[in-house]
Amino acid sequence: MLEEKNQVTSNKPEGSKNEAANVKTGAVGLDIGTSRIVMADGSSQRDARSQLNAFVAVPSSEMAENVLKHKNMVYERNCKNLYVYGNDSNFFASFLNVDARRPMRDGLLNAQEEMSNHIMQLIIQRLVPRGRGKEMLYFSVPGKGEGVNGKLVYHEAMLRNFLQTLGYNARAINEGQAVVFSELQEENFTGIGISFGGGMCNVSVSFMSMPMITFSIPKGGDYIDRNVTEVLGEGNATKVRIEKEESLDLSRQPKTDLERALHIYYEDVMQTLIERLRAEFRASSQLPKIDRPMPIVLAGGTAKPAGFLQKFESMLRAGGEFPIEISDVRMAKDPLTATAHGCYIAALSETK
Repeated sequence: MLEEKNQVTSNKPEGSKNEAANVKTGAVGLDIGTSRIVMADGSSQRDARSQLNAFVAVPSSEMAENVLKHKNMVYERNCKNLYVYGNDSNFFASFLNVDARRPMRDGLLNAQEEMSNHIMQLIIQRLVPRGRGKEMLYFSVPGKGEGVNGKLVYHEAMLRNFLQTLGYNARAINEGQAVVFSELQEENFTGIGISFGGGMCNVSVSFMSMPMITFSIPKGGDYIDRNVTEVLGEGNATKVRIEKEESLDLSRQPKTDLERALHIYYEDVMQTLIERLRAEFRASSQLPKIDRPMPIVLAGGTAKPAGFLQKFESMLRAGGEFPIEISDVRMAKDPLTATAHGCYIAALSETK
């Protein structure tokens, strides 16, 4: 496979939407998530651009390539295989009735996918325009956690090195801290930012824009999908993911086995995070004296289902007195783009 990487041709259909071509250069924020990569350049929250962080590989043939060209799909031909990546991978995976493959797993580069680095670079290039060597770019990385620390060093270095080749002064920021920057400007960036992602959940406790506690837990949307799929004996995780994203309501009593399983694993993720947050507060000796209650902001694609906010707050309050006083628990204005916009705000502050 290493030899095949030297024999690559890419197809970017004429008239297809290369999002990076329409982006202004300057300060850039990049949320590099297990499920999706989101870019923000400050145009507006609505203008954040995203691509699925996924790909589908099929054996190379003239017939298959003709189908991809006819559908105006973006793909790469790599000797033996055709790789459809980014947003087009979702349609193609449904067309073939397979699960798309991920360049990242559990919040980090997927060591089980030989093409992970290369495919993710292609996806990023569709979002991020080439810089001129002076522009600031902040990209999100997970917090330290169980089984993460050594791999995180490699993950962060690989991303930084690649982004620098695109012409940026690239710096990493904790994903939870990016949520703080995006959502807590009126509170002087003091509060708790939590990103519920596909690969893991990330937390930052921030005081006056300074991260005082940061950590991650190895559970997220993929953890929910995998376990529900396994306990129900589903063929693949696609049905579970669609149910979770399109119709799950955590405020209602579950009526089907699938809904019951989703509720169980959602509560497991929330409880794990809440218990870890309590433990981190109790163990920390670095927190300054805070003279007012702190807000909690939730973000990330896994936090999208109806009733998520109410369920989380109910579980947080039910656990007894919290180590600090909480003013309120709120959802980010746009949970899917909050991290990217927080990265942009960090980059903009360095630019100024």
